[in-house]
Amino acid sequence: MSLKDTARAVAVLSTLHAAIDDQLKNAKKELEAGLRAAKAETGTQKISVSLDEGQDIGTVSLVQPKAAAAITDAEQFTAWVLKNFGTEIDRKFVTSVKPGFQKKLLSQITAAGVAEWADPETGVIHTVPGVVMQGRSAYTRLTVPDDGKAAIAQAWRENRLGATMPPAIGPAPSEGQDDGEAAKLRARVAELEERDAWLSSLEAAGVDNWQGIDVAHEMHNGGAE
Repeated sequence: MSLKDTARAVAVLSTLHAAIDDQLKNAKKELEAGLRAAKAETGTQKISVSLDEGQDIGTVSLVQPKAAAAITDAEQFTAWVLKNFGTEIDRKFVTSVKPGFQKKLLSQITAAGVAEWADPETGVIHTVPGVVMQGRSAYTRLTVPDDGKAAIAQAWRENRLGATMPPAIGPAPSEGQDDGEAAKLRARVAELEERDAWLSSLEAAGVDNWQGIDVAHEMHNGGAE
């Protein structure tokens, strides 16, 4: 592949990647909002994902993590650790609990489900001040198995994804329906076309014979800087 061909591929793929990334972020937000609404209305937390022809390709679900231990009063928590486990205190300019001990405590309290901690050496059960169990926000989880990915790839090759494709890849917007994203995309394409023209000029001038071309390739591929 010539330098010009490579530059063209980078320009096209970079533009499509940016367009798809923007569409993906928006689609994920819409999906999560829809799942939250569905859970509130009907209790639905999981739906199947299918292509236009009805073939299931995966699932998407609203995941609700269990409540986790969190420190709400750092002074009370630090005072309790200082009184009962003084060796787990870091003394610098301020008194603070050692991160490793704090992480272990919160992890075990989270597993227990209550703000209590059993000392493994003495068996004493402590009610830990400054720590409460807090709920955590639900999030969406998309699961697409290998056969689902293969089905998507086949549909892509056969141009059967239809409305699923983002505007930057699907048909161009009709006159009067353009928006800010399309304008930004056109500007980016123009910028990349200008860069492609510059790279073509370099190629025509014999840049492949430049003594630093090998170093440039290494830098581009993540090697020498």
